[in-house]
Amino acid sequence: MRAREPETILARKRCILVAGRPTWAEIDLDRIAHNLDVIRDRCGGHVQVLGVVKADAYGHGAVSIAHALARAGVERLGVASIAEAMELRQAGVTLPIVVLAGNYHQAEQLLQQNHLEPVIFRHEVLDALEASMDRNGDPLAVHVKVDTGMGRLGCALSEVESLVDRVQRSPLFSLAGVMSHFARASEVGPQTAQQFSEFTKCLEKSRWQGSLRHCANSAAIFADADYHLDMVRPGLCLYGVDPFESASDGRLLPVLSWWTRINTIRELPAGAAVGYGGRWVSRRPTRMGILPVGYADGYPWASEGRAEVVVRGQRVPVIGAISMDMTAVDLTDLVEVSELDPVALLGGDSGKAIGAKELSRWSGRLVYELLCGIGPRVTRVYRAGGLRQTGVLDLRVIQS
Repeated sequence: MRAREPETILARKRCILVAGRPTWAEIDLDRIAHNLDVIRDRCGGHVQVLGVVKADAYGHGAVSIAHALARAGVERLGVASIAEAMELRQAGVTLPIVVLAGNYHQAEQLLQQNHLEPVIFRHEVLDALEASMDRNGDPLAVHVKVDTGMGRLGCALSEVESLVDRVQRSPLFSLAGVMSHFARASEVGPQTAQQFSEFTKCLEKSRWQGSLRHCANSAAIFADADYHLDMVRPGLCLYGVDPFESASDGRLLPVLSWWTRINTIRELPAGAAVGYGGRWVSRRPTRMGILPVGYADGYPWASEGRAEVVVRGQRVPVIGAISMDMTAVDLTDLVEVSELDPVALLGGDSGKAIGAKELSRWSGRLVYELLCGIGPRVTRVYRAGGLRQTGVLDLRVIQS
């Protein structure tokens, strides 16, 4: 798949034009649907899927991803905050949305008004919810969270029974789910098995029946079918990154690719220093390209001396310090190259494509951090094939 020109832009807000500074990220909505199918194949048709779209869908654009997932049949969405949920509601997303915050600090009324499903883990949260609720409104669906070893939010194992019982007895609430959170995001081992055992044991004493049990993240989805229970919560794998080596046997497809164009080409003599601090010095006559992308866009400063990009199907090294707005590359070994040639910073369908985990190793940053850190100056351009969502705000579609 060659880079598509971001010329067909369907948008109503926050459209950052790429003319003059052509740096953009392509998000393939058909691949989101494909990855959801891979997850369903792994889990079976009886297991529901909650698509995690917090942090602007890991940098992919929550509104567009949420609509794509809705069209693909996902049962629920998960966000970190009421504000993230409100953005989706205001954009016309009607799916059930689970808010993972756990504490809602004077915004409780918005949960009932917008039919959101809060995660709760202590009686004080239920007290605050009750005080804010319209007694004539619909019961508020909640998910009780159990701390089995993550050590952040969640009730103690000894408190599960009383919380679940209170929710079940109250006319103001309905129990949508009981959940836990694995502490190992990219591996599954003895700690995960122990957490799962603690979770299932605590459910034996509570009246959870009729609700959804869920604890499986991306790694757990592909590690062991026992972890699937009634619903799974894919995050990273939904966006096409295997949570561990060969988790999906190559079936997951990266959704995001990151592109720019060569802004300037210069010929340098041997001995020329490039970039802040002059830490890179040419050992031969060098053809240097300047790319209009830098650490302010999320390209990792710490990858200096290791990072590569793809130009005309070949990898070339990044040279010198990565600047706020610019990055230099060595084009000397390319037979032919021109200004405005497209450059793949991440992804793409070239056999030499840079993977998210590779860029992560070069920079010492988490894959999550890299994807979430692609900044607002990088225009998101959405490819959808036959899927058209022209009524959605902040949606840019490249037609296939």
